[in-house]
Amino acid sequence: MQAAQTRDIPVLEFPKLTALKTERWLVGVHLIVAFSALSLGLLMGPFQAFRRAPALQWDIPIFSYYYQALTLHGVLNALVFTTFFIVGFSYFVTQRTLQRPLASIRVAWAAFVIMLVGLVLAAFAIVTGQANVLYTFYPPMVAHPTFYLGLTLVIVASWMAGGDIFFTYAAWKRDHKGETVPLAVYATLTNFIMWITATIGVAVEVLFLMLPLSLGLVQTTDPQVARIMFWFFGHPLVYFWLLPAYTAWYTMMPKQNGVRLFSDGLGRVAFLMIMLFSIPIGVHHLFTDPGVSEVAKLFHALLTFVVALPSLLTAFNIAATLEWAGRKRGATGLVGWVFKQQWGNPVMAGMITGMLIFIIGGLTGIMNASFTLNLALHNTTWVPGHFHTTLAGGVFLTYMGIFYWLMPFLSGRKLFAPRLATAQVYLWFIGMLTFGLAMGRAGIEGAPRRTDAGAAAYISEAAVPWLNLTAVAGVILLISSILLYIVILGTLFASKKQEKADAEPPIDTKAPADDPSPSIFENWRVWMVVIVISNLVMWGPVLIQALDFTKGFIIFGFHPNAPIPLK
Repeated sequence: MQAAQTRDIPVLEFPKLTALKTERWLVGVHLIVAFSALSLGLLMGPFQAFRRAPALQWDIPIFSYYYQALTLHGVLNALVFTTFFIVGFSYFVTQRTLQRPLASIRVAWAAFVIMLVGLVLAAFAIVTGQANVLYTFYPPMVAHPTFYLGLTLVIVASWMAGGDIFFTYAAWKRDHKGETVPLAVYATLTNFIMWITATIGVAVEVLFLMLPLSLGLVQTTDPQVARIMFWFFGHPLVYFWLLPAYTAWYTMMPKQNGVRLFSDGLGRVAFLMIMLFSIPIGVHHLFTDPGVSEVAKLFHALLTFVVALPSLLTAFNIAATLEWAGRKRGATGLVGWVFKQQWGNPVMAGMITGMLIFIIGGLTGIMNASFTLNLALHNTTWVPGHFHTTLAGGVFLTYMGIFYWLMPFLSGRKLFAPRLATAQVYLWFIGMLTFGLAMGRAGIEGAPRRTDAGAAAYISEAAVPWLNLTAVAGVILLISSILLYIVILGTLFASKKQEKADAEPPIDTKAPADDPSPSIFENWRVWMVVIVISNLVMWGPVLIQALDFTKGFIIFGFHPNAPIPLK
Protein backbone atom coordinates (compact mmCIF):
# COMPACT_ATOMS: atom_id res chain seq x y z
CA MET A 1 0.00 0.00 0.00
CA GLN A 2 1.30 3.46 -0.85
CA ALA A 3 2.08 6.07 1.78
CA ALA A 4 -0.86 8.22 0.71
CA GLN A 5 -3.25 5.38 1.43
CA THR A 6 -2.01 5.16 5.00
CA ARG A 7 -2.30 8.91 5.53
CA ASP A 8 -5.92 8.81 4.34
CA ILE A 9 -6.97 6.69 7.29
CA PRO A 10 -9.73 8.73 8.97
CA VAL A 11 -9.32 10.21 12.41
CA LEU A 12 -10.75 8.17 15.28
CA GLU A 13 -14.51 8.65 15.48
CA PHE A 14 -16.22 6.81 18.32
CA PRO A 15 -19.83 6.71 16.99
CA LYS A 16 -19.05 5.20 13.58
CA LEU A 17 -18.77 1.45 13.20
CA THR A 18 -16.72 2.02 10.05
CA ALA A 19 -13.93 3.21 12.34
CA LEU A 20 -13.46 -0.43 13.37
CA LYS A 21 -11.72 -0.94 10.03
CA THR A 22 -9.00 1.57 10.79
CA GLU A 23 -5.72 0.89 12.54
CA ARG A 24 -6.17 4.10 14.50
CA TRP A 25 -9.24 2.80 16.26
CA LEU A 26 -7.44 -0.48 16.97
CA VAL A 27 -4.53 1.35 18.59
CA GLY A 28 -6.91 3.64 20.44
CA VAL A 29 -8.88 0.90 22.17
CA HIS A 30 -5.66 -0.77 23.31
CA LEU A 31 -4.64 2.50 24.95
CA ILE A 32 -8.10 3.00 26.47
CA VAL A 33 -7.97 -0.41 28.15
CA ALA A 34 -4.36 0.13 29.20
CA PHE A 35 -5.04 3.42 30.94
CA SER A 36 -8.32 2.21 32.43
CA ALA A 37 -6.48 -0.66 34.12
CA LEU A 38 -3.68 1.70 35.11
CA SER A 39 -6.10 4.05 36.89
CA LEU A 40 -6.92 1.38 39.47
CA GLY A 41 -3.40 -0.01 39.62
CA LEU A 42 -1.90 3.43 40.31
CA LEU A 43 -4.37 4.11 43.09
CA MET A 44 -3.18 1.05 44.99
CA GLY A 45 0.41 2.35 45.07
CA PRO A 46 0.06 5.21 47.60
CA PHE A 47 -2.05 3.02 49.90
CA GLN A 48 0.79 0.51 50.08
CA ALA A 49 3.34 3.27 50.73
CA PHE A 50 1.16 4.58 53.59
CA ARG A 51 0.78 1.10 55.02
CA ARG A 52 4.54 0.59 55.05
CA ALA A 53 5.28 3.94 56.69
CA PRO A 54 5.46 3.60 60.51
CA ALA A 55 4.39 7.24 60.93
CA LEU A 56 1.11 6.57 59.12
CA GLN A 57 -0.21 3.45 60.79
CA TRP A 58 -3.78 4.69 60.88
CA ASP A 59 -6.66 2.31 61.45
CA ILE A 60 -8.04 2.50 57.91
CA PRO A 61 -10.13 -0.52 56.80
CA ILE A 62 -8.63 -0.61 53.31
CA PHE A 63 -5.22 -1.38 54.81
CA SER A 64 -6.50 -4.81 55.83
CA TYR A 65 -6.58 -5.69 52.10
CA TYR A 66 -2.84 -5.15 51.71
CA TYR A 67 -2.03 -8.27 49.67
CA GLN A 68 -5.09 -7.88 47.47
CA ALA A 69 -4.11 -4.27 46.78
CA LEU A 70 -0.51 -5.32 46.14
CA THR A 71 -1.67 -7.93 43.62
CA LEU A 72 -3.90 -5.40 41.87
CA HIS A 73 -1.03 -2.92 41.78
CA GLY A 74 1.46 -5.38 40.33
CA VAL A 75 -0.77 -7.23 37.86
CA LEU A 76 -2.65 -4.22 36.49
CA ASN A 77 0.41 -1.98 36.21
CA ALA A 78 3.17 -4.41 35.28
CA LEU A 79 1.23 -6.94 33.20
CA VAL A 80 -2.06 -5.50 31.95
CA PHE A 81 -1.15 -1.85 31.31
CA THR A 82 2.19 -2.67 29.71
CA THR A 83 0.89 -5.48 27.48
CA PHE A 84 -2.04 -3.49 26.09
CA PHE A 85 0.11 -0.38 25.65
CA ILE A 86 2.97 -2.25 23.96
CA VAL A 87 0.73 -4.21 21.58
CA GLY A 88 -1.16 -1.06 20.55
CA PHE A 89 2.04 0.94 20.17
CA SER A 90 3.67 -1.88 18.19
CA TYR A 91 0.73 -1.97 15.78
CA PHE A 92 1.06 1.77 15.27
CA VAL A 93 4.84 1.69 14.78
CA THR A 94 4.62 -1.20 12.33
CA GLN A 95 1.95 0.17 10.02
CA ARG A 96 3.19 3.77 10.10
CA THR A 97 6.84 2.88 9.60
CA LEU A 98 6.26 0.32 6.86
CA GLN A 99 3.52 2.49 5.32
CA ARG A 100 1.12 -0.42 4.98
CA PRO A 101 -1.78 -1.87 7.00
CA LEU A 102 -1.37 -4.89 9.24
CA ALA A 103 -1.34 -8.25 7.50
CA SER A 104 -4.68 -9.15 9.09
CA ILE A 105 -6.84 -6.63 10.87
CA ARG A 106 -9.18 -9.49 11.84
CA VAL A 107 -6.39 -11.30 13.69
CA ALA A 108 -5.49 -8.06 15.45
CA TRP A 109 -9.08 -7.56 16.59
CA ALA A 110 -9.41 -11.19 17.64
CA ALA A 111 -6.23 -10.84 19.69
CA PHE A 112 -7.63 -7.73 21.37
CA VAL A 113 -10.90 -9.45 22.28
CA ILE A 114 -9.10 -12.50 23.67
CA MET A 115 -6.75 -10.29 25.66
CA LEU A 116 -9.69 -8.30 27.02
CA VAL A 117 -11.52 -11.48 28.08
CA GLY A 118 -8.33 -12.62 29.80
CA LEU A 119 -8.11 -9.32 31.65
CA VAL A 120 -11.71 -9.64 32.86
CA LEU A 121 -11.15 -13.20 34.12
CA ALA A 122 -7.93 -12.33 35.96
CA ALA A 123 -9.44 -9.14 37.38
CA PHE A 124 -12.46 -11.08 38.66
CA ALA A 125 -10.23 -13.39 40.67
CA ILE A 126 -8.21 -10.50 42.12
CA VAL A 127 -11.12 -8.17 42.94
CA THR A 128 -13.05 -10.97 44.67
CA GLY A 129 -10.03 -11.73 46.84
CA GLN A 130 -9.33 -15.13 45.29
CA ALA A 131 -5.94 -14.30 43.76
CA ASN A 132 -3.83 -12.53 46.37
CA VAL A 133 -0.70 -14.16 44.95
CA LEU A 134 1.13 -10.94 44.03
CA TYR A 135 2.70 -10.17 40.69
CA THR A 136 5.11 -13.14 40.98
CA PHE A 137 2.49 -15.88 40.79
CA TYR A 138 4.15 -19.17 41.66
CA PRO A 139 3.56 -21.72 44.45
CA PRO A 140 3.03 -22.24 47.29
CA MET A 141 0.38 -19.51 46.87
CA VAL A 142 -2.48 -20.60 44.64
CA ALA A 143 -5.15 -18.43 42.99
CA HIS A 144 -8.61 -19.07 41.57
CA PRO A 145 -8.57 -20.85 38.18
CA THR A 146 -9.93 -17.78 36.39
CA PHE A 147 -6.74 -15.91 37.30
CA TYR A 148 -4.54 -18.44 35.49
CA LEU A 149 -6.98 -18.86 32.62
CA GLY A 150 -7.09 -15.09 32.17
CA LEU A 151 -3.31 -14.78 32.10
CA THR A 152 -3.12 -17.63 29.59
CA LEU A 153 -5.51 -15.81 27.27
CA VAL A 154 -3.49 -12.60 27.54
CA ILE A 155 -0.31 -14.48 26.59
CA VAL A 156 -1.94 -16.29 23.66
CA ALA A 157 -3.39 -13.01 22.38
CA SER A 158 0.04 -11.36 22.53
CA TRP A 159 1.41 -14.23 20.43
CA MET A 160 -1.30 -13.56 17.86
CA ALA A 161 -0.38 -9.87 17.82
CA GLY A 162 3.30 -10.69 17.37
CA GLY A 163 2.48 -13.08 14.53
CA ASP A 164 0.41 -10.41 12.79
CA ILE A 165 3.33 -8.00 13.00
CA PHE A 166 5.74 -10.58 11.60
CA PHE A 167 3.46 -11.34 8.65
CA THR A 168 3.21 -7.61 7.99
CA TYR A 169 7.01 -7.37 7.99
CA ALA A 170 7.27 -10.42 5.70
CA ALA A 171 4.88 -8.81 3.21
CA TRP A 172 6.91 -5.59 3.30
CA LYS A 173 10.12 -7.56 2.77
CA ARG A 174 8.69 -9.23 -0.34
CA ASP A 175 7.91 -5.82 -1.79
CA HIS A 176 11.26 -4.29 -0.76
CA LYS A 177 13.82 -6.97 -1.53
CA GLY A 178 17.33 -6.05 -0.50
CA GLU A 179 16.18 -3.12 1.65
CA THR A 180 16.96 -2.82 5.35
CA VAL A 181 13.90 -2.63 7.57
CA PRO A 182 13.63 0.69 9.46
CA LEU A 183 15.03 0.62 12.99
CA ALA A 184 11.65 1.10 14.72
CA VAL A 185 10.25 -2.08 13.19
CA TYR A 186 13.53 -3.93 13.73
CA ALA A 187 13.23 -3.10 17.44
CA THR A 188 9.61 -4.26 17.47
CA LEU A 189 10.51 -7.57 15.83
CA THR A 190 13.33 -8.29 18.30
CA ASN A 191 10.98 -7.47 21.16
CA PHE A 192 8.32 -9.93 20.04
CA ILE A 193 10.84 -12.69 19.29
CA MET A 194 12.13 -12.32 22.83
CA TRP A 195 8.61 -12.07 24.28
CA ILE A 196 7.19 -15.12 22.50
CA THR A 197 10.23 -17.19 23.48
CA ALA A 198 10.15 -16.08 27.11
CA THR A 199 6.41 -16.55 27.61
CA ILE A 200 6.73 -20.23 26.76
CA GLY A 201 8.09 -20.62 30.29
CA VAL A 202 5.19 -18.96 32.06
CA ALA A 203 2.71 -20.71 29.76
CA VAL A 204 4.13 -24.07 30.85
CA GLU A 205 3.99 -23.02 34.49
CA VAL A 206 0.38 -21.85 34.26
CA LEU A 207 -1.03 -24.63 32.05
CA PHE A 208 0.76 -27.65 33.52
CA LEU A 209 1.45 -26.68 37.13
CA MET A 210 -0.78 -23.91 38.45
CA LEU A 211 -4.05 -24.35 36.56
CA PRO A 212 -4.41 -28.10 37.32
CA LEU A 213 -3.58 -27.37 40.96
CA SER A 214 -6.12 -24.58 41.24
CA LEU A 215 -8.79 -26.75 39.57
CA GLY A 216 -8.14 -29.57 42.05
CA LEU A 217 -7.01 -31.96 39.32
CA VAL A 218 -3.78 -32.55 41.24
CA GLN A 219 -3.05 -32.16 44.93
CA THR A 220 0.63 -31.20 44.82
CA THR A 221 3.05 -29.48 42.50
CA ASP A 222 6.77 -28.70 42.33
CA PRO A 223 7.50 -25.17 43.58
CA GLN A 224 11.11 -25.18 42.36
CA VAL A 225 10.16 -26.11 38.80
CA ALA A 226 7.39 -23.49 38.86
CA ARG A 227 9.84 -20.81 39.99
CA ILE A 228 12.29 -21.79 37.26
CA MET A 229 9.61 -21.57 34.58
CA PHE A 230 8.37 -18.24 35.94
CA TRP A 231 11.82 -16.62 35.98
CA PHE A 232 12.57 -17.95 32.50
CA PHE A 233 9.85 -15.43 31.66
CA GLY A 234 10.16 -12.97 34.55
CA HIS A 235 13.37 -11.18 33.67
CA PRO A 236 12.85 -10.90 29.89
CA LEU A 237 9.51 -9.34 30.82
CA VAL A 238 11.49 -6.31 31.99
CA TYR A 239 12.98 -5.93 28.50
CA PHE A 240 9.57 -6.42 26.90
CA TRP A 241 8.58 -3.25 28.78
CA LEU A 242 11.85 -1.51 28.04
CA LEU A 243 12.25 -2.03 24.28
CA PRO A 244 9.29 0.19 23.29
CA ALA A 245 10.93 2.93 25.38
CA TYR A 246 14.21 2.27 23.56
CA THR A 247 12.28 2.42 20.28
CA ALA A 248 11.06 5.90 21.16
CA TRP A 249 14.52 7.06 22.27
CA TYR A 250 16.23 5.70 19.17
CA THR A 251 13.72 6.44 16.42
CA MET A 252 11.24 9.13 17.51
CA MET A 253 13.12 11.45 19.83
CA PRO A 254 15.79 12.32 17.22
CA LYS A 255 13.11 13.21 14.67
CA GLN A 256 11.26 15.30 17.26
CA ASN A 257 14.54 17.10 17.91
CA GLY A 258 15.16 17.76 14.23
CA VAL A 259 18.29 15.62 14.05
CA ARG A 260 19.19 12.08 13.01
CA LEU A 261 20.25 9.25 15.29
CA PHE A 262 23.99 9.21 15.92
CA SER A 263 24.33 5.56 14.81
CA ASP A 264 21.56 3.40 13.37
CA GLY A 265 23.85 0.37 13.25
CA LEU A 266 24.80 0.69 16.91
CA GLY A 267 21.09 0.76 17.73
CA ARG A 268 20.54 -2.52 15.90
CA VAL A 269 23.42 -4.10 17.82
CA ALA A 270 21.80 -3.03 21.09
CA PHE A 271 18.38 -4.47 20.17
CA LEU A 272 19.95 -7.69 18.92
CA MET A 273 21.96 -8.15 22.11
CA ILE A 274 18.90 -7.62 24.28
CA MET A 275 16.97 -10.21 22.25
CA LEU A 276 19.78 -12.76 22.66
CA PHE A 277 20.88 -12.14 26.24
CA SER A 278 17.74 -11.13 28.13
CA ILE A 279 16.42 -14.68 28.61
CA PRO A 280 19.43 -16.80 29.69
CA ILE A 281 20.08 -14.62 32.78
CA GLY A 282 16.99 -15.27 34.90
CA VAL A 283 18.72 -17.47 37.48
CA HIS A 284 19.99 -14.33 39.23
CA HIS A 285 16.42 -14.20 40.60
CA LEU A 286 17.10 -17.65 42.10
CA PHE A 287 20.40 -16.88 43.82
CA THR A 288 18.86 -17.69 47.21
CA ASP A 289 17.33 -20.97 46.03
CA PRO A 290 19.21 -24.08 47.24
CA GLY A 291 17.93 -26.19 44.34
CA VAL A 292 20.06 -24.38 41.74
CA SER A 293 23.75 -25.16 41.36
CA GLU A 294 26.51 -22.65 41.97
CA VAL A 295 27.74 -23.13 38.40
CA ALA A 296 24.38 -22.13 36.93
CA LYS A 297 24.27 -19.10 39.21
CA LEU A 298 27.79 -18.11 38.15
CA PHE A 299 27.12 -18.25 34.41
CA HIS A 300 23.78 -16.47 34.68
CA ALA A 301 25.44 -13.78 36.79
CA LEU A 302 28.10 -13.29 34.11
CA LEU A 303 25.51 -12.95 31.35
CA THR A 304 23.55 -10.52 33.54
CA PHE A 305 26.56 -8.23 33.46
CA VAL A 306 26.82 -8.75 29.69
CA VAL A 307 23.22 -7.66 29.12
CA ALA A 308 24.11 -4.32 30.70
CA LEU A 309 26.24 -3.59 27.61
CA PRO A 310 23.26 -2.67 25.35
CA SER A 311 22.24 -0.08 27.95
CA LEU A 312 25.74 1.41 27.86
CA LEU A 313 25.64 1.50 24.04
CA THR A 314 22.25 3.18 24.26
CA ALA A 315 23.51 5.77 26.73
CA PHE A 316 26.34 6.70 24.35
CA ASN A 317 24.18 6.70 21.23
CA ILE A 318 21.32 8.74 22.67
CA ALA A 319 23.59 11.18 24.53
CA ALA A 320 25.46 11.88 21.27
CA THR A 321 22.14 12.44 19.51
CA LEU A 322 20.92 14.83 22.21
CA GLU A 323 24.21 16.70 22.02
CA TRP A 324 23.67 17.19 18.28
CA ALA A 325 20.20 18.54 19.00
CA GLY A 326 21.46 20.89 21.71
CA ARG A 327 24.29 22.27 19.59
CA LYS A 328 21.87 22.75 16.70
CA ARG A 329 19.99 25.11 19.03
CA GLY A 330 23.12 27.09 19.73
CA ALA A 331 24.66 25.30 22.70
CA THR A 332 28.33 25.97 23.42
CA GLY A 333 30.84 24.60 25.88
CA LEU A 334 31.27 21.10 27.18
CA VAL A 335 27.82 20.61 28.73
CA GLY A 336 25.87 23.52 27.30
CA TRP A 337 23.84 21.14 25.13
CA VAL A 338 22.20 19.72 28.27
CA PHE A 339 20.47 23.04 28.94
CA LYS A 340 19.32 23.40 25.33
CA GLN A 341 16.97 20.42 25.42
CA GLN A 342 13.19 20.85 25.20
CA TRP A 343 12.66 20.69 28.95
CA GLY A 344 9.31 22.49 28.70
CA ASN A 345 7.85 20.03 26.20
CA PRO A 346 5.99 17.19 28.01
CA VAL A 347 6.89 14.75 25.23
CA MET A 348 10.62 15.38 25.48
CA ALA A 349 10.54 15.88 29.26
CA GLY A 350 8.98 12.43 29.68
CA MET A 351 11.60 10.73 27.55
CA ILE A 352 14.64 12.53 28.97
CA THR A 353 13.62 12.18 32.63
CA GLY A 354 12.88 8.53 31.87
CA MET A 355 16.45 8.11 30.67
CA LEU A 356 17.86 9.86 33.72
CA ILE A 357 16.01 7.74 36.26
CA PHE A 358 16.70 4.60 34.26
CA ILE A 359 20.42 5.16 34.86
CA ILE A 360 19.76 4.62 38.57
CA GLY A 361 17.63 1.58 37.84
CA GLY A 362 20.37 0.12 35.67
CA LEU A 363 23.06 0.65 38.29
CA THR A 364 20.97 -0.99 41.02
CA GLY A 365 20.26 -3.84 38.60
CA ILE A 366 23.96 -4.47 38.12
CA MET A 367 24.27 -4.64 41.91
CA ASN A 368 21.48 -7.22 42.00
CA ALA A 369 23.51 -9.34 39.59
CA SER A 370 26.28 -9.65 42.19
CA PHE A 371 25.84 -12.93 44.06
CA THR A 372 27.06 -11.62 47.41
CA LEU A 373 25.09 -8.38 47.27
CA ASN A 374 22.02 -10.24 46.07
CA LEU A 375 22.11 -12.52 49.11
CA ALA A 376 22.07 -9.49 51.39
CA LEU A 377 19.46 -7.45 49.51
CA HIS A 378 17.21 -10.02 47.86
CA ASN A 379 14.37 -10.09 50.40
CA THR A 380 14.46 -6.40 51.23
CA THR A 381 12.80 -3.28 49.85
CA TRP A 382 15.96 -2.69 47.82
CA VAL A 383 14.45 -4.88 45.07
CA PRO A 384 11.15 -2.97 44.68
CA GLY A 385 13.21 0.22 44.83
CA HIS A 386 15.22 -1.02 41.83
CA PHE A 387 12.09 -2.29 40.12
CA HIS A 388 10.29 1.03 40.43
CA THR A 389 13.16 3.11 39.08
CA THR A 390 13.26 0.89 35.97
CA LEU A 391 9.62 0.11 35.15
CA ALA A 392 7.70 2.82 37.05
CA GLY A 393 10.50 5.32 36.40
CA GLY A 394 12.39 4.95 33.14
CA VAL A 395 9.81 2.95 31.22
CA PHE A 396 6.66 4.69 32.46
CA LEU A 397 8.02 8.20 31.99
CA THR A 398 8.99 7.35 28.43
CA TYR A 399 5.53 5.88 27.84
CA MET A 400 4.14 9.22 29.03
CA GLY A 401 6.31 11.00 26.47
CA ILE A 402 5.02 8.64 23.77
CA PHE A 403 1.44 9.02 24.92
CA TYR A 404 1.53 12.82 24.93
CA TRP A 405 2.18 12.91 21.17
CA LEU A 406 0.31 9.73 20.26
CA MET A 407 -2.98 10.61 21.97
CA PRO A 408 -3.47 13.91 20.07
CA PHE A 409 -2.47 12.14 16.85
CA LEU A 410 -5.08 9.43 17.34
CA SER A 411 -7.89 11.66 18.62
CA GLY A 412 -7.33 14.58 16.27
CA ARG A 413 -7.38 16.97 19.23
CA LYS A 414 -4.65 19.15 20.70
CA LEU A 415 -3.00 18.06 23.93
CA PHE A 416 -4.96 19.54 26.81
CA ALA A 417 -2.98 21.92 29.07
CA PRO A 418 0.59 21.13 27.96
CA ARG A 419 2.01 22.89 31.04
CA LEU A 420 -0.09 20.64 33.26
CA ALA A 421 1.23 17.63 31.34
CA THR A 422 4.80 18.88 31.84
CA ALA A 423 4.15 19.34 35.56
CA GLN A 424 2.78 15.80 35.70
CA VAL A 425 6.00 14.46 34.18
CA TYR A 426 8.28 16.28 36.62
CA LEU A 427 6.16 15.39 39.64
CA TRP A 428 6.33 11.75 38.62
CA PHE A 429 10.09 12.01 38.14
CA ILE A 430 10.59 13.59 41.58
CA GLY A 431 8.16 11.25 43.29
CA MET A 432 9.53 8.06 41.75
CA LEU A 433 13.15 9.09 42.26
CA THR A 434 12.39 9.77 45.94
CA PHE A 435 10.43 6.53 46.28
CA GLY A 436 13.07 4.37 44.60
CA LEU A 437 15.99 5.80 46.56
CA ALA A 438 14.10 5.64 49.87
CA MET A 439 13.01 2.05 49.28
CA GLY A 440 16.56 1.13 48.35
CA ARG A 441 18.03 2.71 51.47
CA ALA A 442 15.36 1.08 53.66
CA GLY A 443 16.36 -2.24 52.11
CA ILE A 444 19.99 -1.64 53.03
CA GLU A 445 18.75 -1.13 56.58
CA GLY A 446 16.95 -4.47 56.44
CA ALA A 447 13.33 -3.49 55.71
CA PRO A 448 11.61 -6.63 54.33
CA ARG A 449 9.66 -6.81 51.09
CA ARG A 450 6.65 -9.00 50.20
CA THR A 451 5.46 -8.43 53.73
CA ASP A 452 2.73 -6.34 55.28
CA ALA A 453 5.28 -4.09 56.95
CA GLY A 454 2.51 -2.29 58.82
CA ALA A 455 1.84 -5.51 60.74
CA ALA A 456 5.51 -6.50 61.14
CA ALA A 457 7.24 -6.13 64.49
CA TYR A 458 10.80 -6.37 63.23
CA ILE A 459 11.37 -3.17 61.23
CA SER A 460 14.72 -1.73 62.27
CA GLU A 461 14.80 1.83 63.63
CA ALA A 462 17.28 2.80 60.93
CA ALA A 463 14.75 1.91 58.21
CA VAL A 464 11.86 3.88 59.72
CA PRO A 465 12.65 7.38 58.34
CA TRP A 466 13.21 5.96 54.86
CA LEU A 467 9.90 4.10 54.90
CA ASN A 468 8.21 7.31 56.05
CA LEU A 469 9.83 9.08 53.11
CA THR A 470 8.27 6.57 50.70
CA ALA A 471 4.86 7.73 51.93
CA VAL A 472 5.79 11.33 51.06
CA ALA A 473 6.80 10.09 47.62
CA GLY A 474 3.47 8.28 47.40
CA VAL A 475 1.61 11.56 47.87
CA ILE A 476 3.65 13.21 45.10
CA LEU A 477 2.97 10.28 42.78
CA LEU A 478 -0.75 10.37 43.60
CA ILE A 479 -0.90 14.06 42.64
CA SER A 480 0.97 13.28 39.41
CA SER A 481 -1.49 10.46 38.64
CA ILE A 482 -4.46 12.79 39.08
CA LEU A 483 -2.88 15.30 36.71
CA LEU A 484 -2.30 12.54 34.16
CA TYR A 485 -5.99 11.67 33.99
CA ILE A 486 -7.01 15.33 33.91
CA VAL A 487 -4.84 15.71 30.80
CA ILE A 488 -6.24 12.53 29.23
CA LEU A 489 -9.89 13.43 29.80
CA GLY A 490 -9.27 17.05 28.83
CA THR A 491 -7.65 16.01 25.57
CA LEU A 492 -10.44 13.61 24.65
CA PHE A 493 -13.40 15.80 25.60
CA ALA A 494 -12.39 19.45 26.12
CA SER A 495 -9.49 20.36 23.84
CA LYS A 496 -9.70 21.91 20.38
CA LYS A 497 -9.36 19.92 17.21
CA GLN A 498 -5.98 19.97 15.53
CA GLU A 499 -5.68 21.85 12.27
CA LYS A 500 -3.62 19.01 10.78
CA ALA A 501 -5.01 16.03 12.59
CA ASP A 502 -3.46 13.58 10.16
CA ALA A 503 0.09 14.95 10.18
CA GLU A 504 2.92 12.47 9.90
CA PRO A 505 4.09 10.92 13.19
CA PRO A 506 7.77 11.26 14.21
CA ILE A 507 8.80 7.98 12.59
CA ASP A 508 11.34 7.36 9.83
CA THR A 509 9.98 5.16 7.05
CA LYS A 510 13.39 4.22 5.63
CA ALA A 511 16.69 3.06 7.05
CA PRO A 512 19.52 5.58 6.50
CA ALA A 513 21.28 4.91 3.20
CA ASP A 514 24.65 6.15 4.51
CA ASP A 515 24.61 3.90 7.60
CA PRO A 516 24.08 0.40 6.15
CA SER A 517 23.66 -2.63 8.40
CA PRO A 518 24.92 -6.15 7.63
CA SER A 519 22.23 -8.45 6.21
CA ILE A 520 22.95 -10.93 9.03
CA PHE A 521 21.03 -8.62 11.36
CA GLU A 522 17.77 -9.66 9.66
CA ASN A 523 18.63 -13.35 9.28
CA TRP A 524 16.06 -14.40 11.86
CA ARG A 525 16.67 -18.12 11.37
CA VAL A 526 20.25 -17.72 12.57
CA TRP A 527 19.23 -15.75 15.64
CA MET A 528 16.44 -18.17 16.52
CA VAL A 529 18.96 -21.02 16.45
CA VAL A 530 21.26 -19.00 18.73
CA ILE A 531 18.34 -18.33 21.11
CA VAL A 532 17.37 -22.02 21.27
CA ILE A 533 20.93 -23.23 21.83
CA SER A 534 21.81 -20.58 24.42
CA ASN A 535 18.69 -21.27 26.45
CA LEU A 536 19.13 -25.03 26.29
CA VAL A 537 22.68 -24.57 27.59
CA MET A 538 21.78 -22.02 30.27
CA TRP A 539 18.37 -23.28 31.42
CA GLY A 540 18.42 -26.98 30.52
CA PRO A 541 20.72 -28.10 33.36
CA VAL A 542 18.82 -25.90 35.83
CA LEU A 543 15.51 -27.53 34.94
CA ILE A 544 16.98 -31.03 34.84
CA GLN A 545 18.46 -30.57 38.30
CA ALA A 546 15.10 -29.44 39.62
CA LEU A 547 13.56 -32.59 38.12
CA ASP A 548 16.24 -34.70 39.89
CA PHE A 549 17.92 -35.85 36.69
CA THR A 550 21.35 -34.75 37.85
CA LYS A 551 23.53 -37.85 37.75
CA GLY A 552 24.57 -37.31 34.16
CA PHE A 553 25.53 -33.68 34.69
CA ILE A 554 28.26 -33.89 37.28
CA ILE A 555 30.67 -32.76 34.56
CA PHE A 556 28.89 -29.39 34.52
CA GLY A 557 29.28 -28.93 38.27
CA PHE A 558 26.03 -30.56 39.36
CA HIS A 559 26.07 -33.20 42.06
CA PRO A 560 23.51 -36.02 42.27
CA ASN A 561 22.90 -35.23 45.94
CA ALA A 562 22.17 -31.54 45.34
CA PRO A 563 19.15 -30.46 47.41
CA ILE A 564 15.85 -30.26 45.58
CA PRO A 565 12.49 -28.93 46.79
CA LEU A 566 9.98 -31.21 48.43
CA LYS A 567 7.29 -32.36 46.05
